Amino acid sequence: MSPILFAGVVGGLALVLTAVFTPAVRAAAINNGLVRKVQADRWHKRPTPAIGGIAIFAGFGVAISVGYWLDPNTTRQFGIHALPTAVVPVAPWIGLLVAATVAFILGLVDDFLAVPPGTKLVWQLVAASILLMSGIGLWITGIYAVDAVISMFWFIGITNAVNLLDNMDGVASGVAGIAAGYLAIIFALEGQFPLAMFAFALAMSLAGFLAHNYPPARIFMGDSGSLFVGLSLAGLALAPAPGGTRSLAAVMAAPVLILGVPILDTTLVTIGRLLEGRPVSLGGKDHTSHRFVAMGLPEKQTAWLLWALAALGGSVGILLRQAERGTALVLGGILIMMLALTGAYLMAIRLQSLEGEDAEGQSAYRWLIDRQTRYPVLALALDGVWISLAYYSAYLLRWAPAELGAEMPYFQRTILIFVGIKLVGMVLAGIYDMRWTSMGLYDGLRMVRANVFATLLAAGFLFLLDREGLSRGVIAIDLLVCMLLTAGGRLTFRMIQGTATHLSEDGLPVVILSDEKHAKSVVSQLALIKEPKLRAVAIADPSLGTARTRSGALPMFGGSAALRHALSETGSATVLLVGRSGEGHPHLTSHLEDYGAVDVYSYQVSVAPMRHGGSES
Repeated sequence: MSPILFAGVVGGLALVLTAVFTPAVRAAAINNGLVRKVQADRWHKRPTPAIGGIAIFAGFGVAISVGYWLDPNTTRQFGIHALPTAVVPVAPWIGLLVAATVAFILGLVDDFLAVPPGTKLVWQLVAASILLMSGIGLWITGIYAVDAVISMFWFIGITNAVNLLDNMDGVASGVAGIAAGYLAIIFALEGQFPLAMFAFALAMSLAGFLAHNYPPARIFMGDSGSLFVGLSLAGLALAPAPGGTRSLAAVMAAPVLILGVPILDTTLVTIGRLLEGRPVSLGGKDHTSHRFVAMGLPEKQTAWLLWALAALGGSVGILLRQAERGTALVLGGILIMMLALTGAYLMAIRLQSLEGEDAEGQSAYRWLIDRQTRYPVLALALDGVWISLAYYSAYLLRWAPAELGAEMPYFQRTILIFVGIKLVGMVLAGIYDMRWTSMGLYDGLRMVRANVFATLLAAGFLFLLDREGLSRGVIAIDLLVCMLLTAGGRLTFRMIQGTATHLSEDGLPVVILSDEKHAKSVVSQLALIKEPKLRAVAIADPSLGTARTRSGALPMFGGSAALRHALSETGSATVLLVGRSGEGHPHLTSHLEDYGAVDVYSYQVSVAPMRHGGSES
């Protein structure tokens, strides 16, 4: 039997066993009262067993054991990589299995006894040390102490990232399963079939568990599952490659992208909580998944979106793993930057509810978001990514593979200058003065003119500075690609905002009476409010000079008759007062019933929503 087919058989066995074991574990947990109760800082809405990691580990362990029993030579093929950095030469295969087992036991004890954070960290360090002793690590500097510290940071960071990602039904099991699957593909391509079997068995175990963890989840993996899976992925990502050491770009590009979703989530949560003045270790509803739900996505669609992002990162990671150093460095840098900017966009989504729970201790966070909203920093950064990607794509499209190598030095020498000058040109063209809540023909023409101007400016500057190697074909292709990317990026965010608004069609339709800034902040939160269930259909901003415009996907009415027109055209009979909008317009709030309002909800920071009964008119 071929190694790949053998790995597939072992993976299939892991899938079936985990799918069978999970209901048994769930039943045992319920019979013994081992369920996680509903908590204010947790997402789940009903008591649910949280020891699913037992089923994942059991399914995986039995499958791997059967595989070894059927073909013991499979594990021996991996050999003993007695690297100079290894303290005790242990086969990486064995080291990975032992370390993952330690992580599972630690998580299991934590599920039953709630291990203190300090003790948990110590045992995570023990598990990470086992990986180091088996030769698994990021060996890039040649100095063992430095490389060991960097590797330990990666092991513990990824382990806890997967643990944090387990915050919504199906998210962690799906994302981790996809990551393990892509790692299995990488090992198979590199001829490391025992590691491919390990990774594929892990992926299939998670797939079997996902059948029971899919929203609405009937069981959670718990710390026993998340720590086991997290450490396994962390170790697999840095497993020694055949042929010795590689460049940092080649080693890290694929793992970072394959594990991009948990890395993004952990970074987002950590930064957000630090800015808010909250302990990072405490739970909360401020994860990436929660922010997508705040945009209007249902839980199932949120899970599918995060799975798709994980698959995209994995696909690009495999391509970069096989790419030459310069290409991996450029593309990997661009894609990681895009991931970071996605995080910046998600941070702008306010995760408060109508109870006004972010009243205190968040001045730094609020200051950051306000600056991001008021100034085009995010738009500039995104355009920088699009321009870089367009310039690189132009070289790939213009030159044949045999010619590309000779042209890359000029690209590497000029990319920073080219991107910088084009950004200056975009600023001078005035596109950052536009409000991209909609994009019509006029907006599109302005975008085209801005791209033409910026491209000619950058090309002229390169011609004067370093004309040798400048290709007119590259410049022409760059212009076309850049127009598509910059305009497409704006349309994408416009579509995201529009889709988020319309995804939640259930709930009481309300007209928001406020200025646009505060109204948009609350619109993104309505999906999180379970009682009362509200759905924004329009914004009424009396301070707005324009009679009618749009804010995202919502119609926005201005002027003294803003509220009357909003209620009339939408057919809504409910008003949501946001902030202190009513204080500035007493003539509106005193005649709400005359304007057709039946019910009024009010929201002010630190003040719970108050419902005022109104007579039907």
